[in-house]
Amino acid sequence: MDNSKMKLTRKIAIIGAGPMAIYTAKGLLHGHAPLDLTIFDATDQVGCGMPYRAGMNADYMYCNAFSREIPSITQPLVAWLHDQDDAFLNAWDLAQDDIDARDFYPRVLLGEYMKSEFAQLCVAGRNAGHRVRVLPNHKVVDVIPTENTIKLEVLTPDGSSTFAFDKVVLATGHDWPAAPKLGGADLVSPWPYTNITEFPAGQIGVLGSSLSAIDVIVALGKEHGTFIEDGEKVNWFSNPDSEALSITMVSHKGIMPEPDFYYPYPYEPLKHVNPEAIAAELEHGPDALLQRVFALLLAELNDAAPEYMETLGPDAQSIDGFSEAYFRHRETVGGLRALRETLTAAVKSKEHKETQHHRYALLRGHENFEMILEHLSDEDWQVFNEKLMPVFGDCYAAIPHISVRRVLALYDAGVLQIIPTGPDSSFENNASGGVSVKTIDGKIEFDALIDARGQAAAPLADLPFPGLVGRLAEPEKDLFEPFKLDLSVQTNGAVYCLSMPQVLKRHPFSQGLPNCDDLGRVVAKDILDSIKSTVPS
Repeated sequence: MDNSKMKLTRKIAIIGAGPMAIYTAKGLLHGHAPLDLTIFDATDQVGCGMPYRAGMNADYMYCNAFSREIPSITQPLVAWLHDQDDAFLNAWDLAQDDIDARDFYPRVLLGEYMKSEFAQLCVAGRNAGHRVRVLPNHKVVDVIPTENTIKLEVLTPDGSSTFAFDKVVLATGHDWPAAPKLGGADLVSPWPYTNITEFPAGQIGVLGSSLSAIDVIVALGKEHGTFIEDGEKVNWFSNPDSEALSITMVSHKGIMPEPDFYYPYPYEPLKHVNPEAIAAELEHGPDALLQRVFALLLAELNDAAPEYMETLGPDAQSIDGFSEAYFRHRETVGGLRALRETLTAAVKSKEHKETQHHRYALLRGHENFEMILEHLSDEDWQVFNEKLMPVFGDCYAAIPHISVRRVLALYDAGVLQIIPTGPDSSFENNASGGVSVKTIDGKIEFDALIDARGQAAAPLADLPFPGLVGRLAEPEKDLFEPFKLDLSVQTNGAVYCLSMPQVLKRHPFSQGLPNCDDLGRVVAKDILDSIKSTVPS
C-alpha cells in the first residue's frame, strides 16, 4: 500500500460531540497511530450532548449516576470539581467540602465537566501528534459512501460544503420528536425544558414515571411554586396564581422507580450471573440461551436475597412467573404512598453501607445479560423484551434522593398523583384542545400531556442521512458489535453507527455514560485495528 493510501485510512470523522463522541474520541486518541480526526456538531455547545446541555435542561435536573460511576475523560469528575474555584462552586451551591465521589450532580453541571474535559482531551491529542479539528455549528445533512471515501455534506456557518473521510462514526445522540403523538393524541415534548414551564397551572399529565418524568414534575413544581429544602426535609408551596396546578403521572403499571441505594464501588463480583459464567453458556450455543442465563440470575437472587424471593413466591422461578411476581410486588410497594417508606430504607442502606441484595443482584446482573443479546434467537429476543427488559428497566432507573424528596413534597401538597393506564388504555385529543386518556380508573382529561417516556429505539432506516440509508445492505437489520454498517456499495471507507435510537434496538442498556464509554471503546478499537492492519511490516 502506498503512503497516500495509508494517510487516507487515518482520516476519521465523528458526527456529534456529545458523550458517545467524546468517549469514542478518547479511545481513538489513545492509540499509537497518528490520526486526522474531525468532529462535527450542529450546535455551539460541543462536548456536552443534549441530556447535559444548558437550555435543553434546567440546572436542577439531576443525573442518576453518582460521580464515581462516570468514566473519566482526562480526569475524574471529583478531581475536576476540586480544580474549580469557589465562585464556580458557589454558583452550584457547592463548596470544596461538599464534593463527594458518591454524590449525584445536576446534568447541566456534568455538561460543564464534559465540555471542559473534551477540550482538554483534544489538546492532549494534539500534543500526542494527532490532528484534531472540532467544528461547531456544522450540521451534517448527508453521509454518502463512494468508491474511495465517505463523503459528508455539511451546512456550515458559511454555507454548504463537502468533506471526505475514510472512517465515519455516527454519534448523533438522542432523537426527540418535536411534536410527539400517541394514538390519536398530540403530546408535548419535554425538551427543551421551557416547553414544560410555559404551561399555565392546570390539569397536566406526565406520560411515564422514570427520571425523565420526575424531571418534568420538578420543573412544573419550580415554575408554579417553591421548594423549601432544609436538609432532608423538603416542602413545596404554590405560587398565588398557581393554585389550579394538578399533576398526574400516567404510566402502564402506575409505579415509580425506587430511590438510589448503597452498593459497593468498585463493584463486588456476583457469584453466579457473572461474565465468566455467561461466557461459558455462550460456548454451549444459542439453544435455550436466555433460559440458561436466567437460571444464573435466579441462582444469584436465591443465594443473595432468599427472603425477597420467598416473598415473590414459587412462580418467580420461571421467566414468565418472575416478571409477573416482580411487578405484583412492586405495585404493592411502589406507588407514591409507599415512596416515603422506600426512601427511608434507601437512606438507611446508605447510612449503614448495607446493600439491598435483590436490587444489587438485578442491577449488576442485567449488565451481564448484554453479553447474550446479540446471540438470542428471534423468539428469545421477544421474550427478553416482553418479560425481562421491563424488570431491568425498573431496577436500573434508581432516583437520586433529592429528586424523591421533591416528588414527595408535591405529593404531600396534594398536587401530584400517579395512575396506571392498564392494558386497555387509549389516548385522543379532546374538544377543548387537551388530551383524554382512558385509564383503569376511567377517562381523565388533561389540558396537556407531556411525553416523558424517554428515548425510543429506531431502525437504521430512520437515520437522517438519505444517501447512507439508500446504500445500506439491510436497512431493517439490528446493529451488532463493532457497529460497522453493512453497505450495498463497494467502498474503501467505513461507517460506524453509535446513534442512540439505532443502538437501542438491540442494546437496550446503552444510554448511561459508562455504556457510552464501553461502546466508544469497541468502535475505536475496530478502527485502530483496521489502520494497524494497513501498515506494512
